[in-house]
Parts: sequence; structure tokens; C-alpha cells
Amino acid sequence: MNNIIIRLVMLIMALMMLNVRAEEVIRLQLRWHHQFQFAGYYMALEQGYYQQAGLKVDIVPGAPGISALDQLLAGNAQFAVSASGAVLAYLQGRPVVAMAAVLQKSPNVWLVRADSDIYTLQDLASRKLELSLSQENAEFLAVFAKEGIDISKLQLSNSSMQLDDLISGKTDAFNGYLSNEPYQLEQSGVPYRVIQPVEYGVNFYQDILIGHADWLRQHPLQAAAFRKASLDGWQFALDNIDYSVNYIHQHDAPEKSLAHLQYEARVIRSLVMPDLVELGHMNPDRWQQIAATYQALGMVKTVRPLDNFIYAEPVATDYRLLIKSVLLMLLVIAFLAFCTLRYRRLAAALRAEMNRHAQTERLLVERNEELLQLASTDILTGLTNRRVIIQQAQAEIRRASRYQKDLAVMMLDIDHFKQVNDQYGHAAGDRVLAEFAALCMQSIRDSDLAGRYGGEEFFILMPEIDLKTAILSAERLRMTVAAHPFKLSDGTVLSVSCSIGIAMYMPQQDDLDKLLLRADQALYQAKHQGRNRCCVQQ
Repeated sequence: MNNIIIRLVMLIMALMMLNVRAEEVIRLQLRWHHQFQFAGYYMALEQGYYQQAGLKVDIVPGAPGISALDQLLAGNAQFAVSASGAVLAYLQGRPVVAMAAVLQKSPNVWLVRADSDIYTLQDLASRKLELSLSQENAEFLAVFAKEGIDISKLQLSNSSMQLDDLISGKTDAFNGYLSNEPYQLEQSGVPYRVIQPVEYGVNFYQDILIGHADWLRQHPLQAAAFRKASLDGWQFALDNIDYSVNYIHQHDAPEKSLAHLQYEARVIRSLVMPDLVELGHMNPDRWQQIAATYQALGMVKTVRPLDNFIYAEPVATDYRLLIKSVLLMLLVIAFLAFCTLRYRRLAAALRAEMNRHAQTERLLVERNEELLQLASTDILTGLTNRRVIIQQAQAEIRRASRYQKDLAVMMLDIDHFKQVNDQYGHAAGDRVLAEFAALCMQSIRDSDLAGRYGGEEFFILMPEIDLKTAILSAERLRMTVAAHPFKLSDGTVLSVSCSIGIAMYMPQQDDLDKLLLRADQALYQAKHQGRNRCCVQQ
């Protein structure tokens, strides 16, 4: 009972000081110039959400050379909009709290000119890269580490923030924001390609609302009010994009065209994912994975629990009724008991809702993986489908040409396959195709790639192999198929053979079409000479 009374007295004193604290100007430091990227905060101010919460808020734009995180830690702002690098500051012992993740998907991308030969992350490894070298941009480096590329060997230079460096060819790749620089390139008439870390399994939260831990401890009610008002502002901005764009153009970013702001708004909304995820939602497991990525990069030695990093909102109970009369103490205690019970129920409901969102997020990841698998795999055989293996063949040709490596391709066809379908049915034919695919996978090297080209025709891509070894590999596969008993569901055992055409890539002469044509001609030659044999087309 004594503890309860002491806590009530402290609450009364805090509420008596609330009006004084409300007069304090709260500074929000943005991470870049005024633009739709921060629309929620402008709308929270313009629609009066901050004022209704008793807060006076000053929104401070960012600029090149100004780190929003550093401004917060220096005490120049109570809140800031930062990147996932905020968790690194926390792991380094800095007083940072993540209050809400506005962008659920990262907008960070590498931009390259469309007339370059840069298509993949591996292509970037040997090129000139322009990157804002700060811990907030570690996502760009994490994706290289995940792909097994030595970061110390990258040709990195600190970004000038000038897109002309990419346009003029001063740099081969430029780190940009999906909602900003692509629009500028389109308006300049410069064709470009985008390489996204998220395509390689690295997807950090971005545009995190962070707070100074010391200030939050001293002002818990104001912190909670600021977070709620900010998220309400974001909800309004996303529900009223045209209004928000016009307001930002008139009051905050007149140098940006309405068309640019509309483009930015569409991209930002797709990254916030408001129709799938609650605004500001943060998954503790995802934060833990981000922290582990920093550890893998050697940017922090150990990863500790993030309990004090992820913001936990205080109980939103209005205790100001106690100010009216201390004589109502007993009634207030009863009221508090009721509120405590209610809070527990709300907390349980909140946990259930968070679990639901986490489950939804996991389901989205699983569905994306399934879709990717379906898009790249032949359902019947489990091999790579024609579209993907053609893409891989184009990449291997570029690599073979650049590094002067050998490259061979094999076109394979099951002999007299139509007779199997006609005599035993298509189900038997499908069984033969699946077993044939399995034999191909067992017979090739780990570095080779087998795919179904169409019907009973298959394709094997063999990088870094000379002609003699390619022929031996083809003969080994041919004999394996010929010796294998193909068992049907009714117990019938079939003998199946295959014909194989081999072609070696010839630098300075071949493109993919010519290479495939020669392999197909070699296959035709094998068929013409009696099948169940390998032929080479020089």
C-alpha cells in the first residue's frame, strides 16, 4: 500500500508539471531535405495532432554532411528520423531508442546506367562504387558480405551526393533512394538499372523514428504522445496523398515539382505497406537479425538483447483526475486497479495483434520464396526452367568473355520419347522425364546447371570446362542413362537412351543465340547418326 501511495504522489507531481513541460519545444531532426519522405510529420503538425497532444514541435531538415543520429546523440534534438544503423549505435552503448519503423521495406538501391554491363551484385564487385560512407548505410555493405564478396576489396568512394557522377561516368554505381534518384534519371532521359539489396535477402527497416533514451525516461507521457501524433500524421498523409503533396510543395519543398512529389509518394506508400502492416510496426526478431548482420560485418563485437532499444509505450491511463482532490485517493486506487486489469487485457490483445502481424510477415516471406521457386523451377522435373537457365547462360557468357574462361553447353534429347507417351501414356512419360532429370543432376558437377529446355529436351550449362572434359562428362551421362532401368508404376521397366549435342563458347564470335544454335545442330547430328551418342559442333 505504501508503494502505491508513493507512486500516486509522484504521478500527481508529474501531472502538475505537465503544463510546464508542454511549453518545451521538441525538435525532430530529419535525415534529408524536405520531401514526401517525411510527409507524416508535416501532416501531424499541419493537422494539429501535435498541438492536440500538448506538444510544440520544430521539424528540422537534414542536409549533406549532417547525420540525424549524431544530432540526436549530441542533444540537439529529442527525436530524429534515422536508418537501421541506429541499432549499431545502441549496441555501442549510445542512448538510442527505436520508436517506430515507417518503411517496412528498404528503399536503398544501387543505380547503374542501362548502357553498362552491370546486371548483378557480383558485377559491382570490381567497379567504382559511390556510397555515403556512414554506419547508417551498412545495408549496402551487408549485401556484399552475404554474397561472400570481400568488402575490403571494393572500390568505394564517399558519395558527393551528385547524381551527375553516375550520368557522366565518374562512378559506375551510385547509392540512391528508390523514391528519389530514379525519378531524376527518368526526367533527365538517362536509362538506368536498379540493383536492390532486398533481392539478395538483405532488407533492413528504414526511416526509423528514434528518440534519445535519457529524454524518453524523463518525459514518458510526452514521448508516447509524440509517437502517436506522428503515426496519426502518417495515416493522414497516406490516406490523403494529393492534399499532402500540394501542402509539401507549397510550404516545405517548393523546389520539387508536384510530379516528383507524387512519384515519391507512390513509392513511399508501397514501402510503408499500410494495407498489410500496422504503421510503425517493428518485429524484435527482425531487429535481432539486423544486429547480427552488423556483427557479421565486424562493426560490433557482440550482440546483446534489444529490450531497451525497441520502444515500449507506457500505460496510457489518465491520472490527472487525481489533481482535483487528494480526498478521492481511495476511489482512485480502485480506479487504478480497474485500469490495471484493463491494461493487462489490452496488453494481451496487443501481443496477440503483434503476433498476428509477425505471422503475416513470416507468411509473406514464405509466399515470396514459394513464388520465386515457382518462377524459376520446372514443376515436373524440379530443374531450372528455360527462362532462368537462359538468363544464367547469358551471365556465364559475359563472365567467360570478361575473364577468358572456357564454357560449354549440352543440349540433350530423350530418344524416341513420343513412343513412350503413345505406348504407355503421358503419366509414364512424365515419370521418365523426372527420372531422366534426376540422372542429369547426379551426373554433373556442383558448378554446372541443368534445366529443362522444353518437352523432352534438356540443357546443361558447364562453366570453366575444356572440350575434352565436356565430352567425357557427356559420355558418362549418356551411358548412365542407357544403363538405368526406368521403372513405371505398373512394374514395367523401360530402356531409354539420349542424344547429346555439345558446343564450346568461342569468344569474339559467339553470342547466346549462336552458341545454342551450334549445340542444337550437334544434337541434330547425333540424332541423324543413329541416336544414343554425343556429337560436337565446332
